[in-house]
Amino acid sequence: MRVLLATDRPDLGNALCLYLTECQIDVDVVGDTDCLLARAAAEHPDVVLVDWHLGEAVSTQAVAHLQGCGAPTPVIILSTSQDSAPASSSGAAAYATLGDPPDSLLTVLAAVAPAAL
Repeated sequence: MRVLLATDRPDLGNALCLYLTECQIDVDVVGDTDCLLARAAAEHPDVVLVDWHLGEAVSTQAVAHLQGCGAPTPVIILSTSQDSAPASSSGAAAYATLGDPPDSLLTVLAAVAPAAL
């Protein structure tokens, strides 16, 4: 599975990258919305993980743009909140809560891209 992770928090990016790599998942990390959109269009990852508070604003526009591209890539919103309503209203395929056990992220990845795992 190829995952593109968008977060501007190096600690989060490093931790998720390390964990997913240990799970045999290829991960690329970008730090802002512009890089996210460019890399997603160029590389066509299997899944995009988006930190809900990427940069200064909530990532609603980035998710909408990713979903509007030709063959949309499943997007999983990452947040510290337990409220998944913003993810479903943004058009994301799924929602993962940071702070849940790490295996819960693997479950969400498998649900949105089962053929890629």
